[in-house]
Amino acid sequence: MIASGVVPRPHDAQSGSGPQLTGYLRTNWSQDPYSYGSYSFIAVAATRDDYGRLAEPVMNRLFFAGEATNRQRNSSVHAALETGRSVAQYVLAGDHQNIGIVGAGMSGLVAAHGISADGRNVHVIEARDRMGGRIHTDHSLGVAADLGASWLHGAIGNPLTELTDMSGMRKVLANTRSSNWVARAHGGVLKEADVPAWVVELGEYDNRAGTEPGTLNESAYTRSADYRGDEFIFPDGYAEIFKQFSGHYEVTLSEPVTAIEYGDAGVQVTTNGAVHEFDAVVVTVPLGVLKSGDIFFSPELPQEKRNAIERLGFGVLDKIYLKFDEVFWDREQHLIVTPFTGYPRGHYNDWLNLYPLLEQPILVAFNGGPAARALSTESDETVVGGALNAIRSAYGHGPD
Repeated sequence: MIASGVVPRPHDAQSGSGPQLTGYLRTNWSQDPYSYGSYSFIAVAATRDDYGRLAEPVMNRLFFAGEATNRQRNSSVHAALETGRSVAQYVLAGDHQNIGIVGAGMSGLVAAHGISADGRNVHVIEARDRMGGRIHTDHSLGVAADLGASWLHGAIGNPLTELTDMSGMRKVLANTRSSNWVARAHGGVLKEADVPAWVVELGEYDNRAGTEPGTLNESAYTRSADYRGDEFIFPDGYAEIFKQFSGHYEVTLSEPVTAIEYGDAGVQVTTNGAVHEFDAVVVTVPLGVLKSGDIFFSPELPQEKRNAIERLGFGVLDKIYLKFDEVFWDREQHLIVTPFTGYPRGHYNDWLNLYPLLEQPILVAFNGGPAARALSTESDETVVGGALNAIRSAYGHGPD
């Protein structure tokens, strides 16, 4: 769920001084009925094998893809890309001709592209009124604001690197793994020794896995074969990547799937407006949707798969884009930390400065895990106003 606009600011309206907020975007992924969160993580009770269990096909009729089915990678776009490619190969190894794909995110569109290129009939059914899933580029602030996935993580050997280069997508180095950060409070710079230890935890748990300390199977989660190297963002938006996956397949939007019935005769997919018949179906919906039970499977999915769905965690990371009329913060620091805001831990503590990346006076606040869920039921005025107060206070401008 996305909100945008300008929050009223009586202080500046009266004084006409100080940095002016000209617009905002707020995400609320845990309240999104087509995802219920942002990405998967290996919870304490789960193991990396649970990703594999989720990926296993059922009766050679029902196939699964998406970032939560990647046995090697953690919750990333490249994880979804790889599973879309592998499930396409798996389907093409059989003789199914009429293929349904539930979900038009990265893995679903990659699979549709690969399967349809072989001449098979492919129909993608998407609940949203747009394609892209958890990749969503918004242009309402006058820039390409990625509200879901933003980064290319680890460029060395990453299939996304070759893909984005082939498509001519502009990339900008995001210096988020170095010392290119600053901590601010009450108008001053904090020494590293004065930054609370829990700020590091925010990066490792809340904003990385979308959860809190004590809920993550750390040994399993860190035992990942993820790629290494630089990180990049895309000035023109991540959604440009989908141009690479156009093909001869049908896409139906705004049609949530409510039931999937499968058996020896094929697969029947029931939506809010139709019943579709297929030889096989690839399910690419987020883990959060599988956990919700919004899609009724008949017969029930195998117990082992249901157990994996229950054990795996699904985290949340929300963003607040704030666009100002001028830069009043550290212009060249990519990351800004604001630990002493007067708000609870995790609320408005981590910021990405888009000025050195996009040359626009825009800051992005990250709220992950418990903070994101706590704020999910609050109004835009409360959430965006809180972010505004936090960053203004950190730079000595006083509360709104």
